[in-house]
Amino acid sequence: MHAKEEEEEQQEQIMLKCSLCGKKLFAKESSNIIIETISGSKYHFDSPQCVMMFKRLNHVYGANLKNFMGTSQFIADPFWDRTIPTEEEIKEINQEINKPDIRVIDNREEALKISMQLIKAAKNEILCLFSSANAFYRRIVMADGLDVMREILQSDQEVKIRILTPFDEKISDLVDNLKNSLKIDIKYLAEPLQLKVTIIVVDRTHSMAVELVNDNVDSSIDAMGLSTYSNSKSTVLYYVSIFESLWKQADIYKKAEDLYDQLKHKNETQREFLNIAAHELRNPIQPILGLAEVMLSNKNLNVIQQEELLRIIVNNAKKLHFLTNNLLDIARIDENLFSLELQELDIVQLANDAIKEIRSQINDKKIKIVLKCSDNSLNVIGDKIRLNQVFLNLINNSIKYTNEGDIVVSIKRNSSENSKSNNDNNDNVALVQIIDKGLGIPPTIIQKLFSKFTKGSKTGTGLGLFICKNIVEGHGGKIWAQNNTDKGATFSFTIPLKQ
Repeated sequence: MHAKEEEEEQQEQIMLKCSLCGKKLFAKESSNIIIETISGSKYHFDSPQCVMMFKRLNHVYGANLKNFMGTSQFIADPFWDRTIPTEEEIKEINQEINKPDIRVIDNREEALKISMQLIKAAKNEILCLFSSANAFYRRIVMADGLDVMREILQSDQEVKIRILTPFDEKISDLVDNLKNSLKIDIKYLAEPLQLKVTIIVVDRTHSMAVELVNDNVDSSIDAMGLSTYSNSKSTVLYYVSIFESLWKQADIYKKAEDLYDQLKHKNETQREFLNIAAHELRNPIQPILGLAEVMLSNKNLNVIQQEELLRIIVNNAKKLHFLTNNLLDIARIDENLFSLELQELDIVQLANDAIKEIRSQINDKKIKIVLKCSDNSLNVIGDKIRLNQVFLNLINNSIKYTNEGDIVVSIKRNSSENSKSNNDNNDNVALVQIIDKGLGIPPTIIQKLFSKFTKGSKTGTGLGLFICKNIVEGHGGKIWAQNNTDKGATFSFTIPLKQ
């Protein structure tokens, strides 16, 4: 035989592959080659088991089967090319090493038993793909899947479990529990699968595909159709490829969804901000304009009446100025332009000045503001205007919710006892507390009290405490609040003392 003829014969011998497992089919041994026409296309197979498995896949996936196969006629080709050198592949086939075991199982009890055995035998990784939320619930809850996974994760083996399932309110709490308590990585599919099948892959060496024939029953066995077990590399990697593709899709979808929620929340926050700002700006402007017009139009007002009207106008102008500064500060914080002008200050004197400024505004209430200090002076490095803003915000907040009684402004060096209560290990700070006998803080907002737009009443912007938090933390301090045991609330913050 000439060399050219030998070459042609060799090419003829290796030109065919099993359309499922990718095994080489030798043309000269045509009696061992099974040719089947499926959905209008001709395929070559190594064994009846491969034919049955391929038909099963075609039945389950339908038109999607060719999409998953890509441009290749052979399901296995992309995986062989990526994972195994050609020489090694031929060697394994010729030596019949790791001969594929593909079985279609029509006994549902046996199929469920085998799938559980596979999961229990996992050493590295378990991949689970559910085509419905009900299927996920049945397998995890009704079929003791949760106990099995808990047993696996508590063993010495470091097994990573990843699950893909469509979202449903029915399973949301269960999913959260699995993710938090067992640290199982679960993602929701970007969209429900058209394929009615549950796929389990263990250690990327074994797979089980279970047909879903009835999704409306509680029993896993009653919901199952035919099952297919395989340890064929091509088949298993085929399922892995599907899973990883859907996993990436789910990840991208989740990120896109989170981004959408952020943008939506930002838009809603901006609208709320504008509505609140417009309403709050209108409140002091109206009396300023109204009383100014009264003073201009009424020439018969005596000096005392004019002074009273001017006092109201000035107080409302101060409110307007205060509110405007708060709105500007929010804009600066959002744009990371918020800055401090630091200098040496006496925080006791600063508190005293703020109290004097506020006392003139509370003549209509039976409230007394009391300053208590352990030291005559406590020097800090801070921004005078900003710290004054903190005092004004916190004291005015207490006045707003207090009808009568003392509001105590306490300033002292922080003690070890106070440090521990606020997880602050630095004793070299000034501890400032504003203690009132008012209505206290509603339990519904106490955890988010210093967040933007959090309000304890229908009035106000909900910005003051948020700004205070940024100012205090900008000085390296901490701020918190709590209800008193008897009545009212206490707002506390720390500012580092000058070294």
